[in-house]
Amino acid sequence: MGDNRIAVVVADDDPAVREALADLIDSHPDLELVGLAINHEQAVRAAVDHRPQVVIMDVHMPRGDAPSSVQAIRDQVPEARVVALSAHGERETVLNMLAVGASGYLVKGTPAEEILDAIIRAARDQFSMSAELLADCAEPLRRAERASWRFEDLVGNRLEDSYLELLGHAPCGVLVVGPRGRIEYANAHIRHMFGYGSAELRDKRLRDLVPERYRTASEQLIGRVFTTPSAMSGRRRDGSEFPAQFSGGHLQGRQPRGVVFVADLSQLRAAESRFRQLIESSPDAMLIVDTGGRIQAANHRTEALFGYDRDHLIGRAVEALLPDQPLTVSLREWDDSLEEPVGHSMELVGRRSDTKQFPADVSISPLRTEEGLLTVLTVRDITEVQRAQFVLERSLELLEVTDRDRQALLSHLVHAQEAERGRIAADIHDDTIQVITAASLRLQQLRRRLRDPDEQRVMDKLDETLKLSLSRLRQLIFDLRPSSLEHGCLAGALRGLLEQMRTETGVTYRLEDRLTAHPPAETMALIYRTAQEALVNVRKHAHAKTVHVQLLGLDDGCLVRIVDDGEGYNPLEVESRPGHLGLSLIQERAQIAGGWCRIESEPGSGTTVEFWVPLGTPPDAPLTTPDSSDSPDSPDFPEEDPQP
Repeated sequence: MGDNRIAVVVADDDPAVREALADLIDSHPDLELVGLAINHEQAVRAAVDHRPQVVIMDVHMPRGDAPSSVQAIRDQVPEARVVALSAHGERETVLNMLAVGASGYLVKGTPAEEILDAIIRAARDQFSMSAELLADCAEPLRRAERASWRFEDLVGNRLEDSYLELLGHAPCGVLVVGPRGRIEYANAHIRHMFGYGSAELRDKRLRDLVPERYRTASEQLIGRVFTTPSAMSGRRRDGSEFPAQFSGGHLQGRQPRGVVFVADLSQLRAAESRFRQLIESSPDAMLIVDTGGRIQAANHRTEALFGYDRDHLIGRAVEALLPDQPLTVSLREWDDSLEEPVGHSMELVGRRSDTKQFPADVSISPLRTEEGLLTVLTVRDITEVQRAQFVLERSLELLEVTDRDRQALLSHLVHAQEAERGRIAADIHDDTIQVITAASLRLQQLRRRLRDPDEQRVMDKLDETLKLSLSRLRQLIFDLRPSSLEHGCLAGALRGLLEQMRTETGVTYRLEDRLTAHPPAETMALIYRTAQEALVNVRKHAHAKTVHVQLLGLDDGCLVRIVDDGEGYNPLEVESRPGHLGLSLIQERAQIAGGWCRIESEPGSGTTVEFWVPLGTPPDAPLTTPDSSDSPDSPDFPEEDPQP
């Protein structure tokens, strides 16, 4: 180029939008159109051939993907900057583009002046983004920034305040002692333990809280980096004493401080008493066994199950009740283990005093004591359980064939529904949005030529109408085919649905994703559509202020719970009326997937909708993704190589 104009390449697979952008750039005195492209492959080639300063690129074009194209352009033409222009504004798409180096992201329907300004800003190596995308994309960045705070950044008052807040929630008594040995902080446990108020403890010394005989030992706790616990007595405000355990440490901060931890051992003794009561009140037989396999204690249910008096059992080997089985070996393995032992269960055979045997479920749990490691055995007679299990297994065999047929039907049904939604979304993206975008650009070019204020106002209103149409069409595309669902993210798709509800109605939401398993595609689509139907009911009828959505893993399936604080209703009365198809659809979708649905509500108390579907092995006909020739992101265009 012989002048100082900014060289621009336009890449868009829709002819109307491409031509409108070309005319818009040609009309600006500081810009020069140097190349056109109709797919990602041509966009990279045009950038290499013409070496523009800016490439304005449609995200969804055939022959490649946008992130790879941006990366290729930045690698081969480092001076070029890429501004993305797309009908889609999902957070994942935007963040993926920014991550590979795009200098801006605009949604189709953005005013022409903003498009021109974004091109000029990109040439100056400045960033641009449509305002409607900024808030949605900034939130995960803010969360990431908060999560990236490092421990060493918490210095000064922030560090000390964080420590004190943490110590305030400690399960034991905590004292913070200053450099002069005076108490500066005492948590609620200490105040309750010693009977002092917060102001009364300030400026006291640790030795004031122990009897005279322990004062020297208490002073030795202060200022050390770490001390082992010491058994002493505490002295309350009223002069009474109680058994306690003291340990000391050092608190990081701007000046040295000591921290003292105090545990009331009288509470421990009460806990021991409660433990004995728990064992005695258990509905199952419980025994306490030492590492040699000798019975140390037994409850009354042990007497009833095995037919022995408990006094007769004390000191006997546990093999008398559970003979010829690898139980003693399991107990001895814990004795010398350096790691914290973990309990487990075993199915063994028990023998009663009359020598009759029975199948037993034995839970083996370690119990650390001052005398060493003991074991708690919980024994349950599972004769009836095994009989019921046999009957259940036979029933399950009969149900397996029916379940496979149901799964196949569900797969075909969901596949057909989602495929139809995908085709509709593709038609809207490839035809309607592109035409309206081109019309909007043409309209804005015409407005710039008008001088009559009344005519300009008419054009402004018409432009706003077109923008509203584009916004609604983009939302319709999301409703028909959420991008997060396509990427296998059920929680992301539901978050988009809830965010739309919050924006349009003001209903706030909380989404909890505790689902660890990855559902098959058809099951994920069914869960999303069922939850969508429930949220439509919240939006239309509940008049709620908040809604809480949970995704939980339960019994090899997914449990979805949707709770709102709306007006509520009488389910029996409403569901019996004609025309209330939403509730029936929720129940029918869950049932056809082999699951269940439960709805609880009453007037004035909000509504809870719960449904569960299994996450079993997908059927033989899984939900497939359309190939590149059918995808709305990759329309099949004839090969072209237009030049400006």
